Amino acid sequence: MSDDPTLRLHTIVLAALRQAGPQPLARGLGYWAQGVEPAPDTTEEGFRDRLLGGYAGHPLVELWRRAVTAWDFAGAPAWSTSPPCTDARRADIYALLALDERTRKVLTELVPVAVADAPTVISTEFTPWYTPAAQQSRNWYWPAYERVLERKGWHPEALAALDEATDRVVERLADPATGTVYQSKGLVVGHVQSGKTANFTGVIAKAIDSGYRLVIVLAGTLNLLRQQTQRRLDMELVGRENILRGGDEIESDYADDPEWHRGGFLTHGGLPSVLGAFDIMRMTTRDNDYKRLLQGITALEFEKQEPALPLHDPRNLHRSAARLMVVKKNKTVLTKLLGDLKKIRTPLAEIPVLIIDDESDQASVNTSDPRKLREGKAERTAINGLVSSLLAQLPRAQYVGYTATPFANVFIDPSDTADIFPKDFIVSLPAPPDYMGIRAFHDLDSGIPWSERTYANSQGKAHVRDIPPTSGEADSASLQQAMDAFVLSAAIKLYRERHDPRGVSYPHHTMLVHESVRTADHRALAERLTAMWHSAGYLGPIGHARLRALFETDFAPVSAARHAGYATPASFAEVAEHIGAAYIRIGGDENPVLVVN
Repeated sequence: MSDDPTLRLHTIVLAALRQAGPQPLARGLGYWAQGVEPAPDTTEEGFRDRLLGGYAGHPLVELWRRAVTAWDFAGAPAWSTSPPCTDARRADIYALLALDERTRKVLTELVPVAVADAPTVISTEFTPWYTPAAQQSRNWYWPAYERVLERKGWHPEALAALDEATDRVVERLADPATGTVYQSKGLVVGHVQSGKTANFTGVIAKAIDSGYRLVIVLAGTLNLLRQQTQRRLDMELVGRENILRGGDEIESDYADDPEWHRGGFLTHGGLPSVLGAFDIMRMTTRDNDYKRLLQGITALEFEKQEPALPLHDPRNLHRSAARLMVVKKNKTVLTKLLGDLKKIRTPLAEIPVLIIDDESDQASVNTSDPRKLREGKAERTAINGLVSSLLAQLPRAQYVGYTATPFANVFIDPSDTADIFPKDFIVSLPAPPDYMGIRAFHDLDSGIPWSERTYANSQGKAHVRDIPPTSGEADSASLQQAMDAFVLSAAIKLYRERHDPRGVSYPHHTMLVHESVRTADHRALAERLTAMWHSAGYLGPIGHARLRALFETDFAPVSAARHAGYATPASFAEVAEHIGAAYIRIGGDENPVLVVN
């Protein structure tokens, strides 16, 4: 903790108020100051002076930004009847903190009222159980996930919005500790590449904190996508201690992962069960999808501290480890899982289960004719039948589908109770503030005449480049220019990492080339791109001449209008020194092209 006694005191006070809501600040400061040495200033005037001497990014300002923003976003809290993210809600916060007008003005200037769209919820009635008191009593993996996102640079507004959106999903699941069996089915709709994985990771964290003890993530139909989801959950939620479970670092399935050695994986400070929480046991790893358990199915057996009571009884539930598996939507894999579940001794009706279906419109939806299905003249499609069997076999399972294209899901026959129709809720996630969708690249509603559009006032002119029509021959010139832009932008990223005072970092750099739906065409295109890469001459004068022309005619004028304060090279010479490093990072293994289909 900080050596600054005032910062330490405010950290303690705001931690106490996090779930309870705002209460008189002076009283809290006075009470908690008794344990802080040297004695901090507990007056409101002293607090205001510290804020006036602060700045964006100052630890005390950021501490209060997180707290006030979380209260701004809180949905229907007991301490305020005002709508979230409004001046009225902020006035309630200040009144409960008993701040005078001068302090309110300073705090509002430093932390403006958050303006954000709330998730849209279409829902039938549900039984409230996920209350602030319930959240506070058993809270381990969600706070850990919040810390991961803070470390990754998430703004308080984005964290508060995620907290609110995940609450709206979790509260509509059944209470995992209730004696009543209820199976909730819902759908979460988000924009393309807008943070759906972050949302379902947060939902999983809150669900297991609340008592869900088996989490099954259906992660697409490809090994690569399953591995990516497994890695992200392991890195941001499961944590090093649960991965190693006392084993040696070099035996980890991430021993060859640079992020494992750079400290990119969450650490809990010890095995959670030793620290008073509970462990997450992985049933799948980065490299291994679910496999039939031959060792007596012990890995899926749930331990009971009170054998006479069901697993969902709180005396058992909160002392039992959670199980996590990330599986492909694959007939063989899901059949193995169903077979193993039938063999475990723990009654399946006692296990609170959460099933997350990522890209739920892919493979999961039954495409058989519903009329023939009802008449017994058709069978469910393979994956839909297996998902339906999972739900039938696990009476306490809660199903939450995630997709950006919900049309297939909402047209599922609602009378088919065994299917995955979202009968209980649909949550539509708003686009994050920094989301880059179609409007970031195209002038959908621009009233500016085409002749008057510039790099500064036109998204299309700044970001979109036309591909001229060809006479049927492969358009190598446009493809080469696209590849050149990919290399040049990588070099500019490296320039910014070195020169931008804000310490920006760009861990990812990817180019997508998609010209056909045919897998044979994908292989041919990959061969063409690989040959083009190796003959492009990026380390020699021919390649540099093309990159210089592209920089001076395109990148430089666009960057002059769009740099938004980021460090921008004034000449090609400043970029050129980074081209070699960019080339090596992209194609250092001599195989820069990856086919994903």
